[in-house]
Amino acid sequence: MFSLHQRSLRFLTLTLFMALLALTGCQTAPQKGLTPAQVAVLKQQGFELTDEGWAFGLSGKVLFGSDVESLNPQSTEIVQRIGKALLGVGIERVRVDGHTDASGKETYNQQLSLRRAKSVGKVLTAVGMKEENIKLQGLGSKEPVASNDTPAGRTENRRVSIVVMAD
Repeated sequence: MFSLHQRSLRFLTLTLFMALLALTGCQTAPQKGLTPAQVAVLKQQGFELTDEGWAFGLSGKVLFGSDVESLNPQSTEIVQRIGKALLGVGIERVRVDGHTDASGKETYNQQLSLRRAKSVGKVLTAVGMKEENIKLQGLGSKEPVASNDTPAGRTENRRVSIVVMAD
């Protein structure tokens, strides 16, 4: 038979084990992905879910003229509004993809598209997003959203996309 001391020790060990199990059951794993509130704000701001995450395409707002890398005042206000809204729901990391139309040499277009992404990144930084949390990409004319055969199509292709990764 077990002595009183052994039974007490066994009871204490079992109690501690059960308490430990209960505590680990209370812990929640860090959340992956976006919260419902974050998704609601993304939708409200005009983001759409894509294969790469939530994307806000700035085409259709005529962000950039031909061979222009700086934002016009209206586009600056849009980027400021988006940056503030993202930060307001705790979204602090984005990718900014710059694009061009197919006019000109591809090496030049790649550099121009990166400068366009940087101009959007500067506005996001100005509203409080940390520079190290903004990934910039210049994609040149590789991913057109419209035909480069028409002036209207080329205008749509001169754009920047802000992408929020879903994880």
